[in-house]
This record gives sequence, structure tokens and C-alpha cells, in this order.
Amino acid sequence: MSETGPSKNFEAKVASLIAATRHLELPQILLLRRLTLRDPETRKWATDKQLGVVFTVIMTKAAERLGLDQLKLARDKNFTAMLPSEAEARQEDLRILSDLAMHMLGPQQRSEAENTQAGFEALLARGANTVTPPRTNRGRPGGAGKEPAPLFAAQVAPKGEKNISPAKAMMAKPEGGAAAESGKPIDFSVLFDDTLCAYSRKIISLFRISGGAKGLRVPFLVAPDFADVYEEVLRRHVLPQMRSTRHVASLSMSYNWAEVGGDKLIDIIQGSEVNNPVLHNWDSRWNAFRTPKPVKKKVAALKPEDNPWSLFREEATRGNYQPPNEEHIQVLQDIIRQEADVIAKCWRELAQLYEQEFTPSARQEQAREGAFRDGIMKWSQKLPDHIGEHLAIRSYFDFERCDSHFMRRLVGNFGRNDSERRRNAPFLSDFVLTLPG
Repeated sequence: MSETGPSKNFEAKVASLIAATRHLELPQILLLRRLTLRDPETRKWATDKQLGVVFTVIMTKAAERLGLDQLKLARDKNFTAMLPSEAEARQEDLRILSDLAMHMLGPQQRSEAENTQAGFEALLARGANTVTPPRTNRGRPGGAGKEPAPLFAAQVAPKGEKNISPAKAMMAKPEGGAAAESGKPIDFSVLFDDTLCAYSRKIISLFRISGGAKGLRVPFLVAPDFADVYEEVLRRHVLPQMRSTRHVASLSMSYNWAEVGGDKLIDIIQGSEVNNPVLHNWDSRWNAFRTPKPVKKKVAALKPEDNPWSLFREEATRGNYQPPNEEHIQVLQDIIRQEADVIAKCWRELAQLYEQEFTPSARQEQAREGAFRDGIMKWSQKLPDHIGEHLAIRSYFDFERCDSHFMRRLVGNFGRNDSERRRNAPFLSDFVLTLPG
């Protein structure tokens, strides 16, 4: 279903608002919030509730830029330095900042002396005319007061997650993680980067050859050290730029990440390709690494942040393997699209076929001749492009009977002539040319 005009207008206004506040501090954002809410023109594109959600997201990002330590310090001082002089605005801003700190830091832990001092400072901040006599509260202070407005995470979470506490959404509680034990606030940037890097490493490990490369310059995907440089490229050239986009910034507030964890990111990645906030920006970053088309016969150079190729080449030279280049962008960007369970299942089946054909135990019935080869061809057709041929290359190093002779015969199954074989299995075709004998 296509977007309506009002919906596009709302998204454009929100994007403009987020861009305009990207470098503002909390007091400036609070002032802008008051002015925006008072502006009658604003009602033409957003409701009060929508604006509340948008400004909550904006202030959360500003608080992250400020740092949790500074936010805690400001809360300990009752946000005095951040509040305006007008009494009405001061009270409203104090409520908003207190709610924000509650969501990001959790309940305030104070000693009795600190509570007394904070209460005294609060009374001074309110002014002498508004001081009321002390009274004894029974049960919850303030009675059944109105709960603070929920964060964006609670607003847009799926129906089954509507009742998740927004405070939990900002707390790191990964299973078995140190953050869960210490109760430290979650950092979505760390979760995002670590999850994508860990999953990429998991996929690459399924192709990595064991032992040495036997003096051969192997394709990058099977090289023992390739996962290290791939992660370095992600952390330097891909993930930071992705996190700065509107889609990923919105995603950071769309779920209770303390509960769903990094697995939710993998679910999103392996979900639909349509309107996928992670894959859309992932592909955009990898496509930015292509050399721009010449303009008036002048070839433009890639910007440093868009050029991972020198790093790839440097590490490939050090590790003695074939480096990736612009021709391999599709392979590089499809790594996180692969399903680890499926590839692992494929390799287990191939290992079993190899054992049954070449080294059967006394209890096993020997497989027919060519069973292992047929297994490679079957999985090469079932799996995405280039997966089968890389597993075939791994077989050369992991299985003794997959020698040069076997590999040359195997590559012949990928086409009727050299051109067709190179088109269907380019990595395997090049690899076979380097084999001894």
C-alpha cells in the first residue's frame, strides 16, 4: 500500500525536526518543544501525542550524546542548570527531564543525607511561595499519580509488547551478559555493532579452512584471517554510517532491546527485503564503495570513509590470500543474509557423504562412487550464489581425498565449457588453476 500525502508530510517534518536538533543540547530542545507545541501550524501535520513521541526520541538521543554519567550528575542536582526561569515552564521541563532520566537510568539511588539535600534544593527551586508543610505519605508517594508518558519503544512496539516497561527498554539485560548482571543501561549502538559483527563472523567461520593454506593464495571468504578484517571494515566503514540514518535511529527506539536482544536484529535482517531498515542501509553502504562513474571523462576518487579496499588489500597481503574488490561487493554484502543453520546443515551432510564414500566405518554401508560430488552439486544449486563453490574449496583443505585431481573433475560439473564454468563458479574456477600437479 502506498503512502498517503499526510503520512509523507509527517515523515518529512519529523526528519527535518530530527536533523535540526541533531547537535542541540537538552535545554535548547526543551525550548524548541515548548515553541512547537504552542504553534498552531503544527496541528496541521501532527497531534500532541505524536509530537510527544517525536520529542522523546530526540531528547533520548541528546541525552545519549551528553552521556549517562553527566545525565546522572544533572539529576542529582535536580536538573537546576537545565531549567528555564519561568515557573510554569520550569515545572513542566523538570517533569520531562525526570521521566527521561528514569527511562535511561532507572530509579534514583540516594542515601538519606542525599535525599535530604535534594529535597532542600527542590524547595529552593520552587520558591518560597510554593512551599507546603510536610506530610506523612502512606504507601506510594503521591498516591496513584498519573504515570509518565511512554517512550517511543512502547508506542510502536507490537501489540504483545505494549505493556513492556520503557525503563527496561533502556537497560541492558542480554542473557548471560555482564550488562544484565550489573543493571547498566543498554547502548543500542554497541548492541547493533556487536550483533552484526558476531553474526558475520559466524557465517564466515562456516567457510574458513582448517590448518594452513598449503602455500596457496585462497579466496578471501575461506581465508583463516578474513573474519578479522571484515569486522574491522564493518566497524569503520559500514555500521557507524548505518546508525546515523533515520531508519536505524528509529529502530533503536522501536523495541525493548533489553528483552528481545540482538536476536531480534537477526530476525529483521532475515525477514522481508521490502522496507527492511537494516538491509536497506546495509546495501546503501556497500554500494557507496563502488567507484563513481566518470563525469566529463574525469574519474572521481572514493572518499576515505567509502574506501575499504586498501584495508582489504593490506590484510590479504599479510595473510597471503586473494583480496576482495569491487567485483565482489555482492558477496560481501550478502554475508549477513546467509542462514547459518542451513549452511551448517549442508556442511554436516557433505562431511557425512565424504565419510561414507571414502572412509566408511565397519558399521557404515559404503556410499556409491560420486555421492560426495553429487552432494556438492545439489547444495550448490539449492544455496545462494557462490556458497556451494566455497564449501567445495573448503573440502580441498579439510578432506584428504579431495585432492587436485578431484577438484579439477569437480569444476567440470559447473558448465560445459570454461566460459560457463567461470560464470557459474568463478571462485572455484580460479582456485583450481592454482592447484599443484
